[in-house]
Amino acid sequence: MGPAMTDVSPLRATLVLALILVIGGCGAPTVYNNYYDSLYEPAQVRFASSVGPTLAVIRDNPFPSDTGNQGVLAAMQGQTMAAPLYFSQTARPDDRYGYKVVLNFGPSMYGSKEACQAQPTPPATKPPPERIAASAAFCVGNSLMSDAQGEVRDVAGPDDPKFRRFVSDLLVALTPSYNPNRRECGFRFGLGCM
Repeated sequence: MGPAMTDVSPLRATLVLALILVIGGCGAPTVYNNYYDSLYEPAQVRFASSVGPTLAVIRDNPFPSDTGNQGVLAAMQGQTMAAPLYFSQTARPDDRYGYKVVLNFGPSMYGSKEACQAQPTPPATKPPPERIAASAAFCVGNSLMSDAQGEVRDVAGPDDPKFRRFVSDLLVALTPSYNPNRRECGFRFGLGCM
């Protein structure tokens, strides 16, 4: 027989695990809403990726020290799912389709078709609040293809790993490699949905 094991009650183990999860999850980025238009296709993201930088419209950046939005812009680079998008705050003159991502830290634009018509705004003038909420929209011209909404807490600035993870999570939710509204579950390969 091996060494005696200490008895741990199931209740105690459950409480310890719950405490670890709660402490570890405090302030973690959360994406709690997303929408995909029936016209959303991952091919749009792949095409936008192949033709050069995509326009980033940044609204109400919560960090006053990030005057040119460079910190938020850096957090966005290559974080999309269907294909890595790289962003510029200047529209490309040769972009016939108007691909853009609107990242809005102001009053929520989630679910609003007007999100795709929004213009950039300057960063906030006050330090960021404890809770930073944002919505993001992937647009082709003025047509909303997808959007996502979420929040993060206790962020020091645009270089904070928690903030960068939050922006990444929003952009991944915005650009999935399939349209969740369609039941594409492998039908192309005869697998069906499981």
